Amino acid sequence: MVERIRANWNQRQGVAGQTMVRFIIQRDGQIRSDDVEVIASSGYTTLDQAAQRAILFTKQLPPLPAAFPNATLPVRLNFQYQP
Repeated sequence: MVERIRANWNQRQGVAGQTMVRFIIQRDGQIRSDDVEVIASSGYTTLDQAAQRAILFTKQLPPLPAAFPNATLPVRLNFQYQP
């Protein structure tokens, strides 16, 4: 999951910061745009938007395992930027 999201993320934004994003993975692995939100801002709109875009551009992950008991999986992901 992290590698797929990282492939869509531009870590180099010219400023250091950290953004925490919460999103929900559906049973089929889909990530819906209305299920993605910044829960801890870096203080820079550009960094926050880059983190959200990385998740939104990923759109689809592998389905949740059949043994997983819930219909969705909430995830928090921390994006750390280097200058």
